[in-house]
Amino acid sequence: MKIVKFFTDWYHAYKEKHIAKMKEQGKCPVCRGHGFSTITSPYTGNTIDCHLCNGTGLYAEWEKNK
Repeated sequence: MKIVKFFTDWYHAYKEKHIAKMKEQGKCPVCRGHGFSTITSPYTGNTIDCHLCNGTGLYAEWEKNK
């Protein structure tokens, strides 16, 4: 079980570091400031607007909606 805890701790540290980096740059952590996400699906197009920053790509908008 120690290995599971190791990977969970690592993942949470990685997420926190990523969010801090995106906050510093003023970008949405989900779409990395692009305003959209690219997905592969036979049912939708290749890109969809980021649901957390409403397509703006801004950290402030992401923070309001998270």
